Amino acid sequence: MLTNSSTFKLTLVLLIGIISFYSCRTTDKTIIGTNTTTHKNKAELDNRFLIVNKSKSVYANGSDSSISDRVIIALNEVEIRSRKRNIRLIRGECAVFQFAESYAIIKGDYFEVSIKKNHPKPAKPKVWHEPTKNASVFENEDFRIFREQLGAGEERAFHSHLERLVVRLNKVQLTDPRFYPNGQEGVGIQEPNTVKFAEPVEHVVKNLGKIPLFNIVLEFKPQ
Repeated sequence: MLTNSSTFKLTLVLLIGIISFYSCRTTDKTIIGTNTTTHKNKAELDNRFLIVNKSKSVYANGSDSSISDRVIIALNEVEIRSRKRNIRLIRGECAVFQFAESYAIIKGDYFEVSIKKNHPKPAKPKVWHEPTKNASVFENEDFRIFREQLGAGEERAFHSHLERLVVRLNKVQLTDPRFYPNGQEGVGIQEPNTVKFAEPVEHVVKNLGKIPLFNIVLEFKPQ
């Protein structure tokens, strides 16, 4: 027969075990929930100039004081509504929204490019060589957007770039023919529906692909 003291000790051990079991379950749920949320909200790209989200309009209300303009770049047919206008975009087209201008994406896949208000200015190069064969899309005091295009087998003469976001839409391979006329295996591949932030460069470019190069480039302007 158990004494009162033994009964008390047994009850205490059982209570501690139950509390520890539920504490572990609660901790596990918290960790899983935190990791899931972090992964879900992770941006495609986030640096000192901008934030890029894919098919998520994180800064649509225009009220974040750290963000200025937002650019929507369509990956397929995109429908946008705002107080000022309703917009329909096809692949490769874009729409620019200024600070405090809100919008709602009704349908479609896209990149939301959010420009940081206090981003650094790119250094002005000593000599500027304007890229040729591209098509201008938009320009303001801070940045310009152009359609980067180059036919299959074509070459773009020596030119310059500043810090820029490249949205790739066609799969081709690019090379600098001065050094690698036939390219390098696995190098210079433009994977569709991906983004890359590129540093300043001066180079020559050749399209080794069998289809045209098709990129949308958002390039920051020097002071």
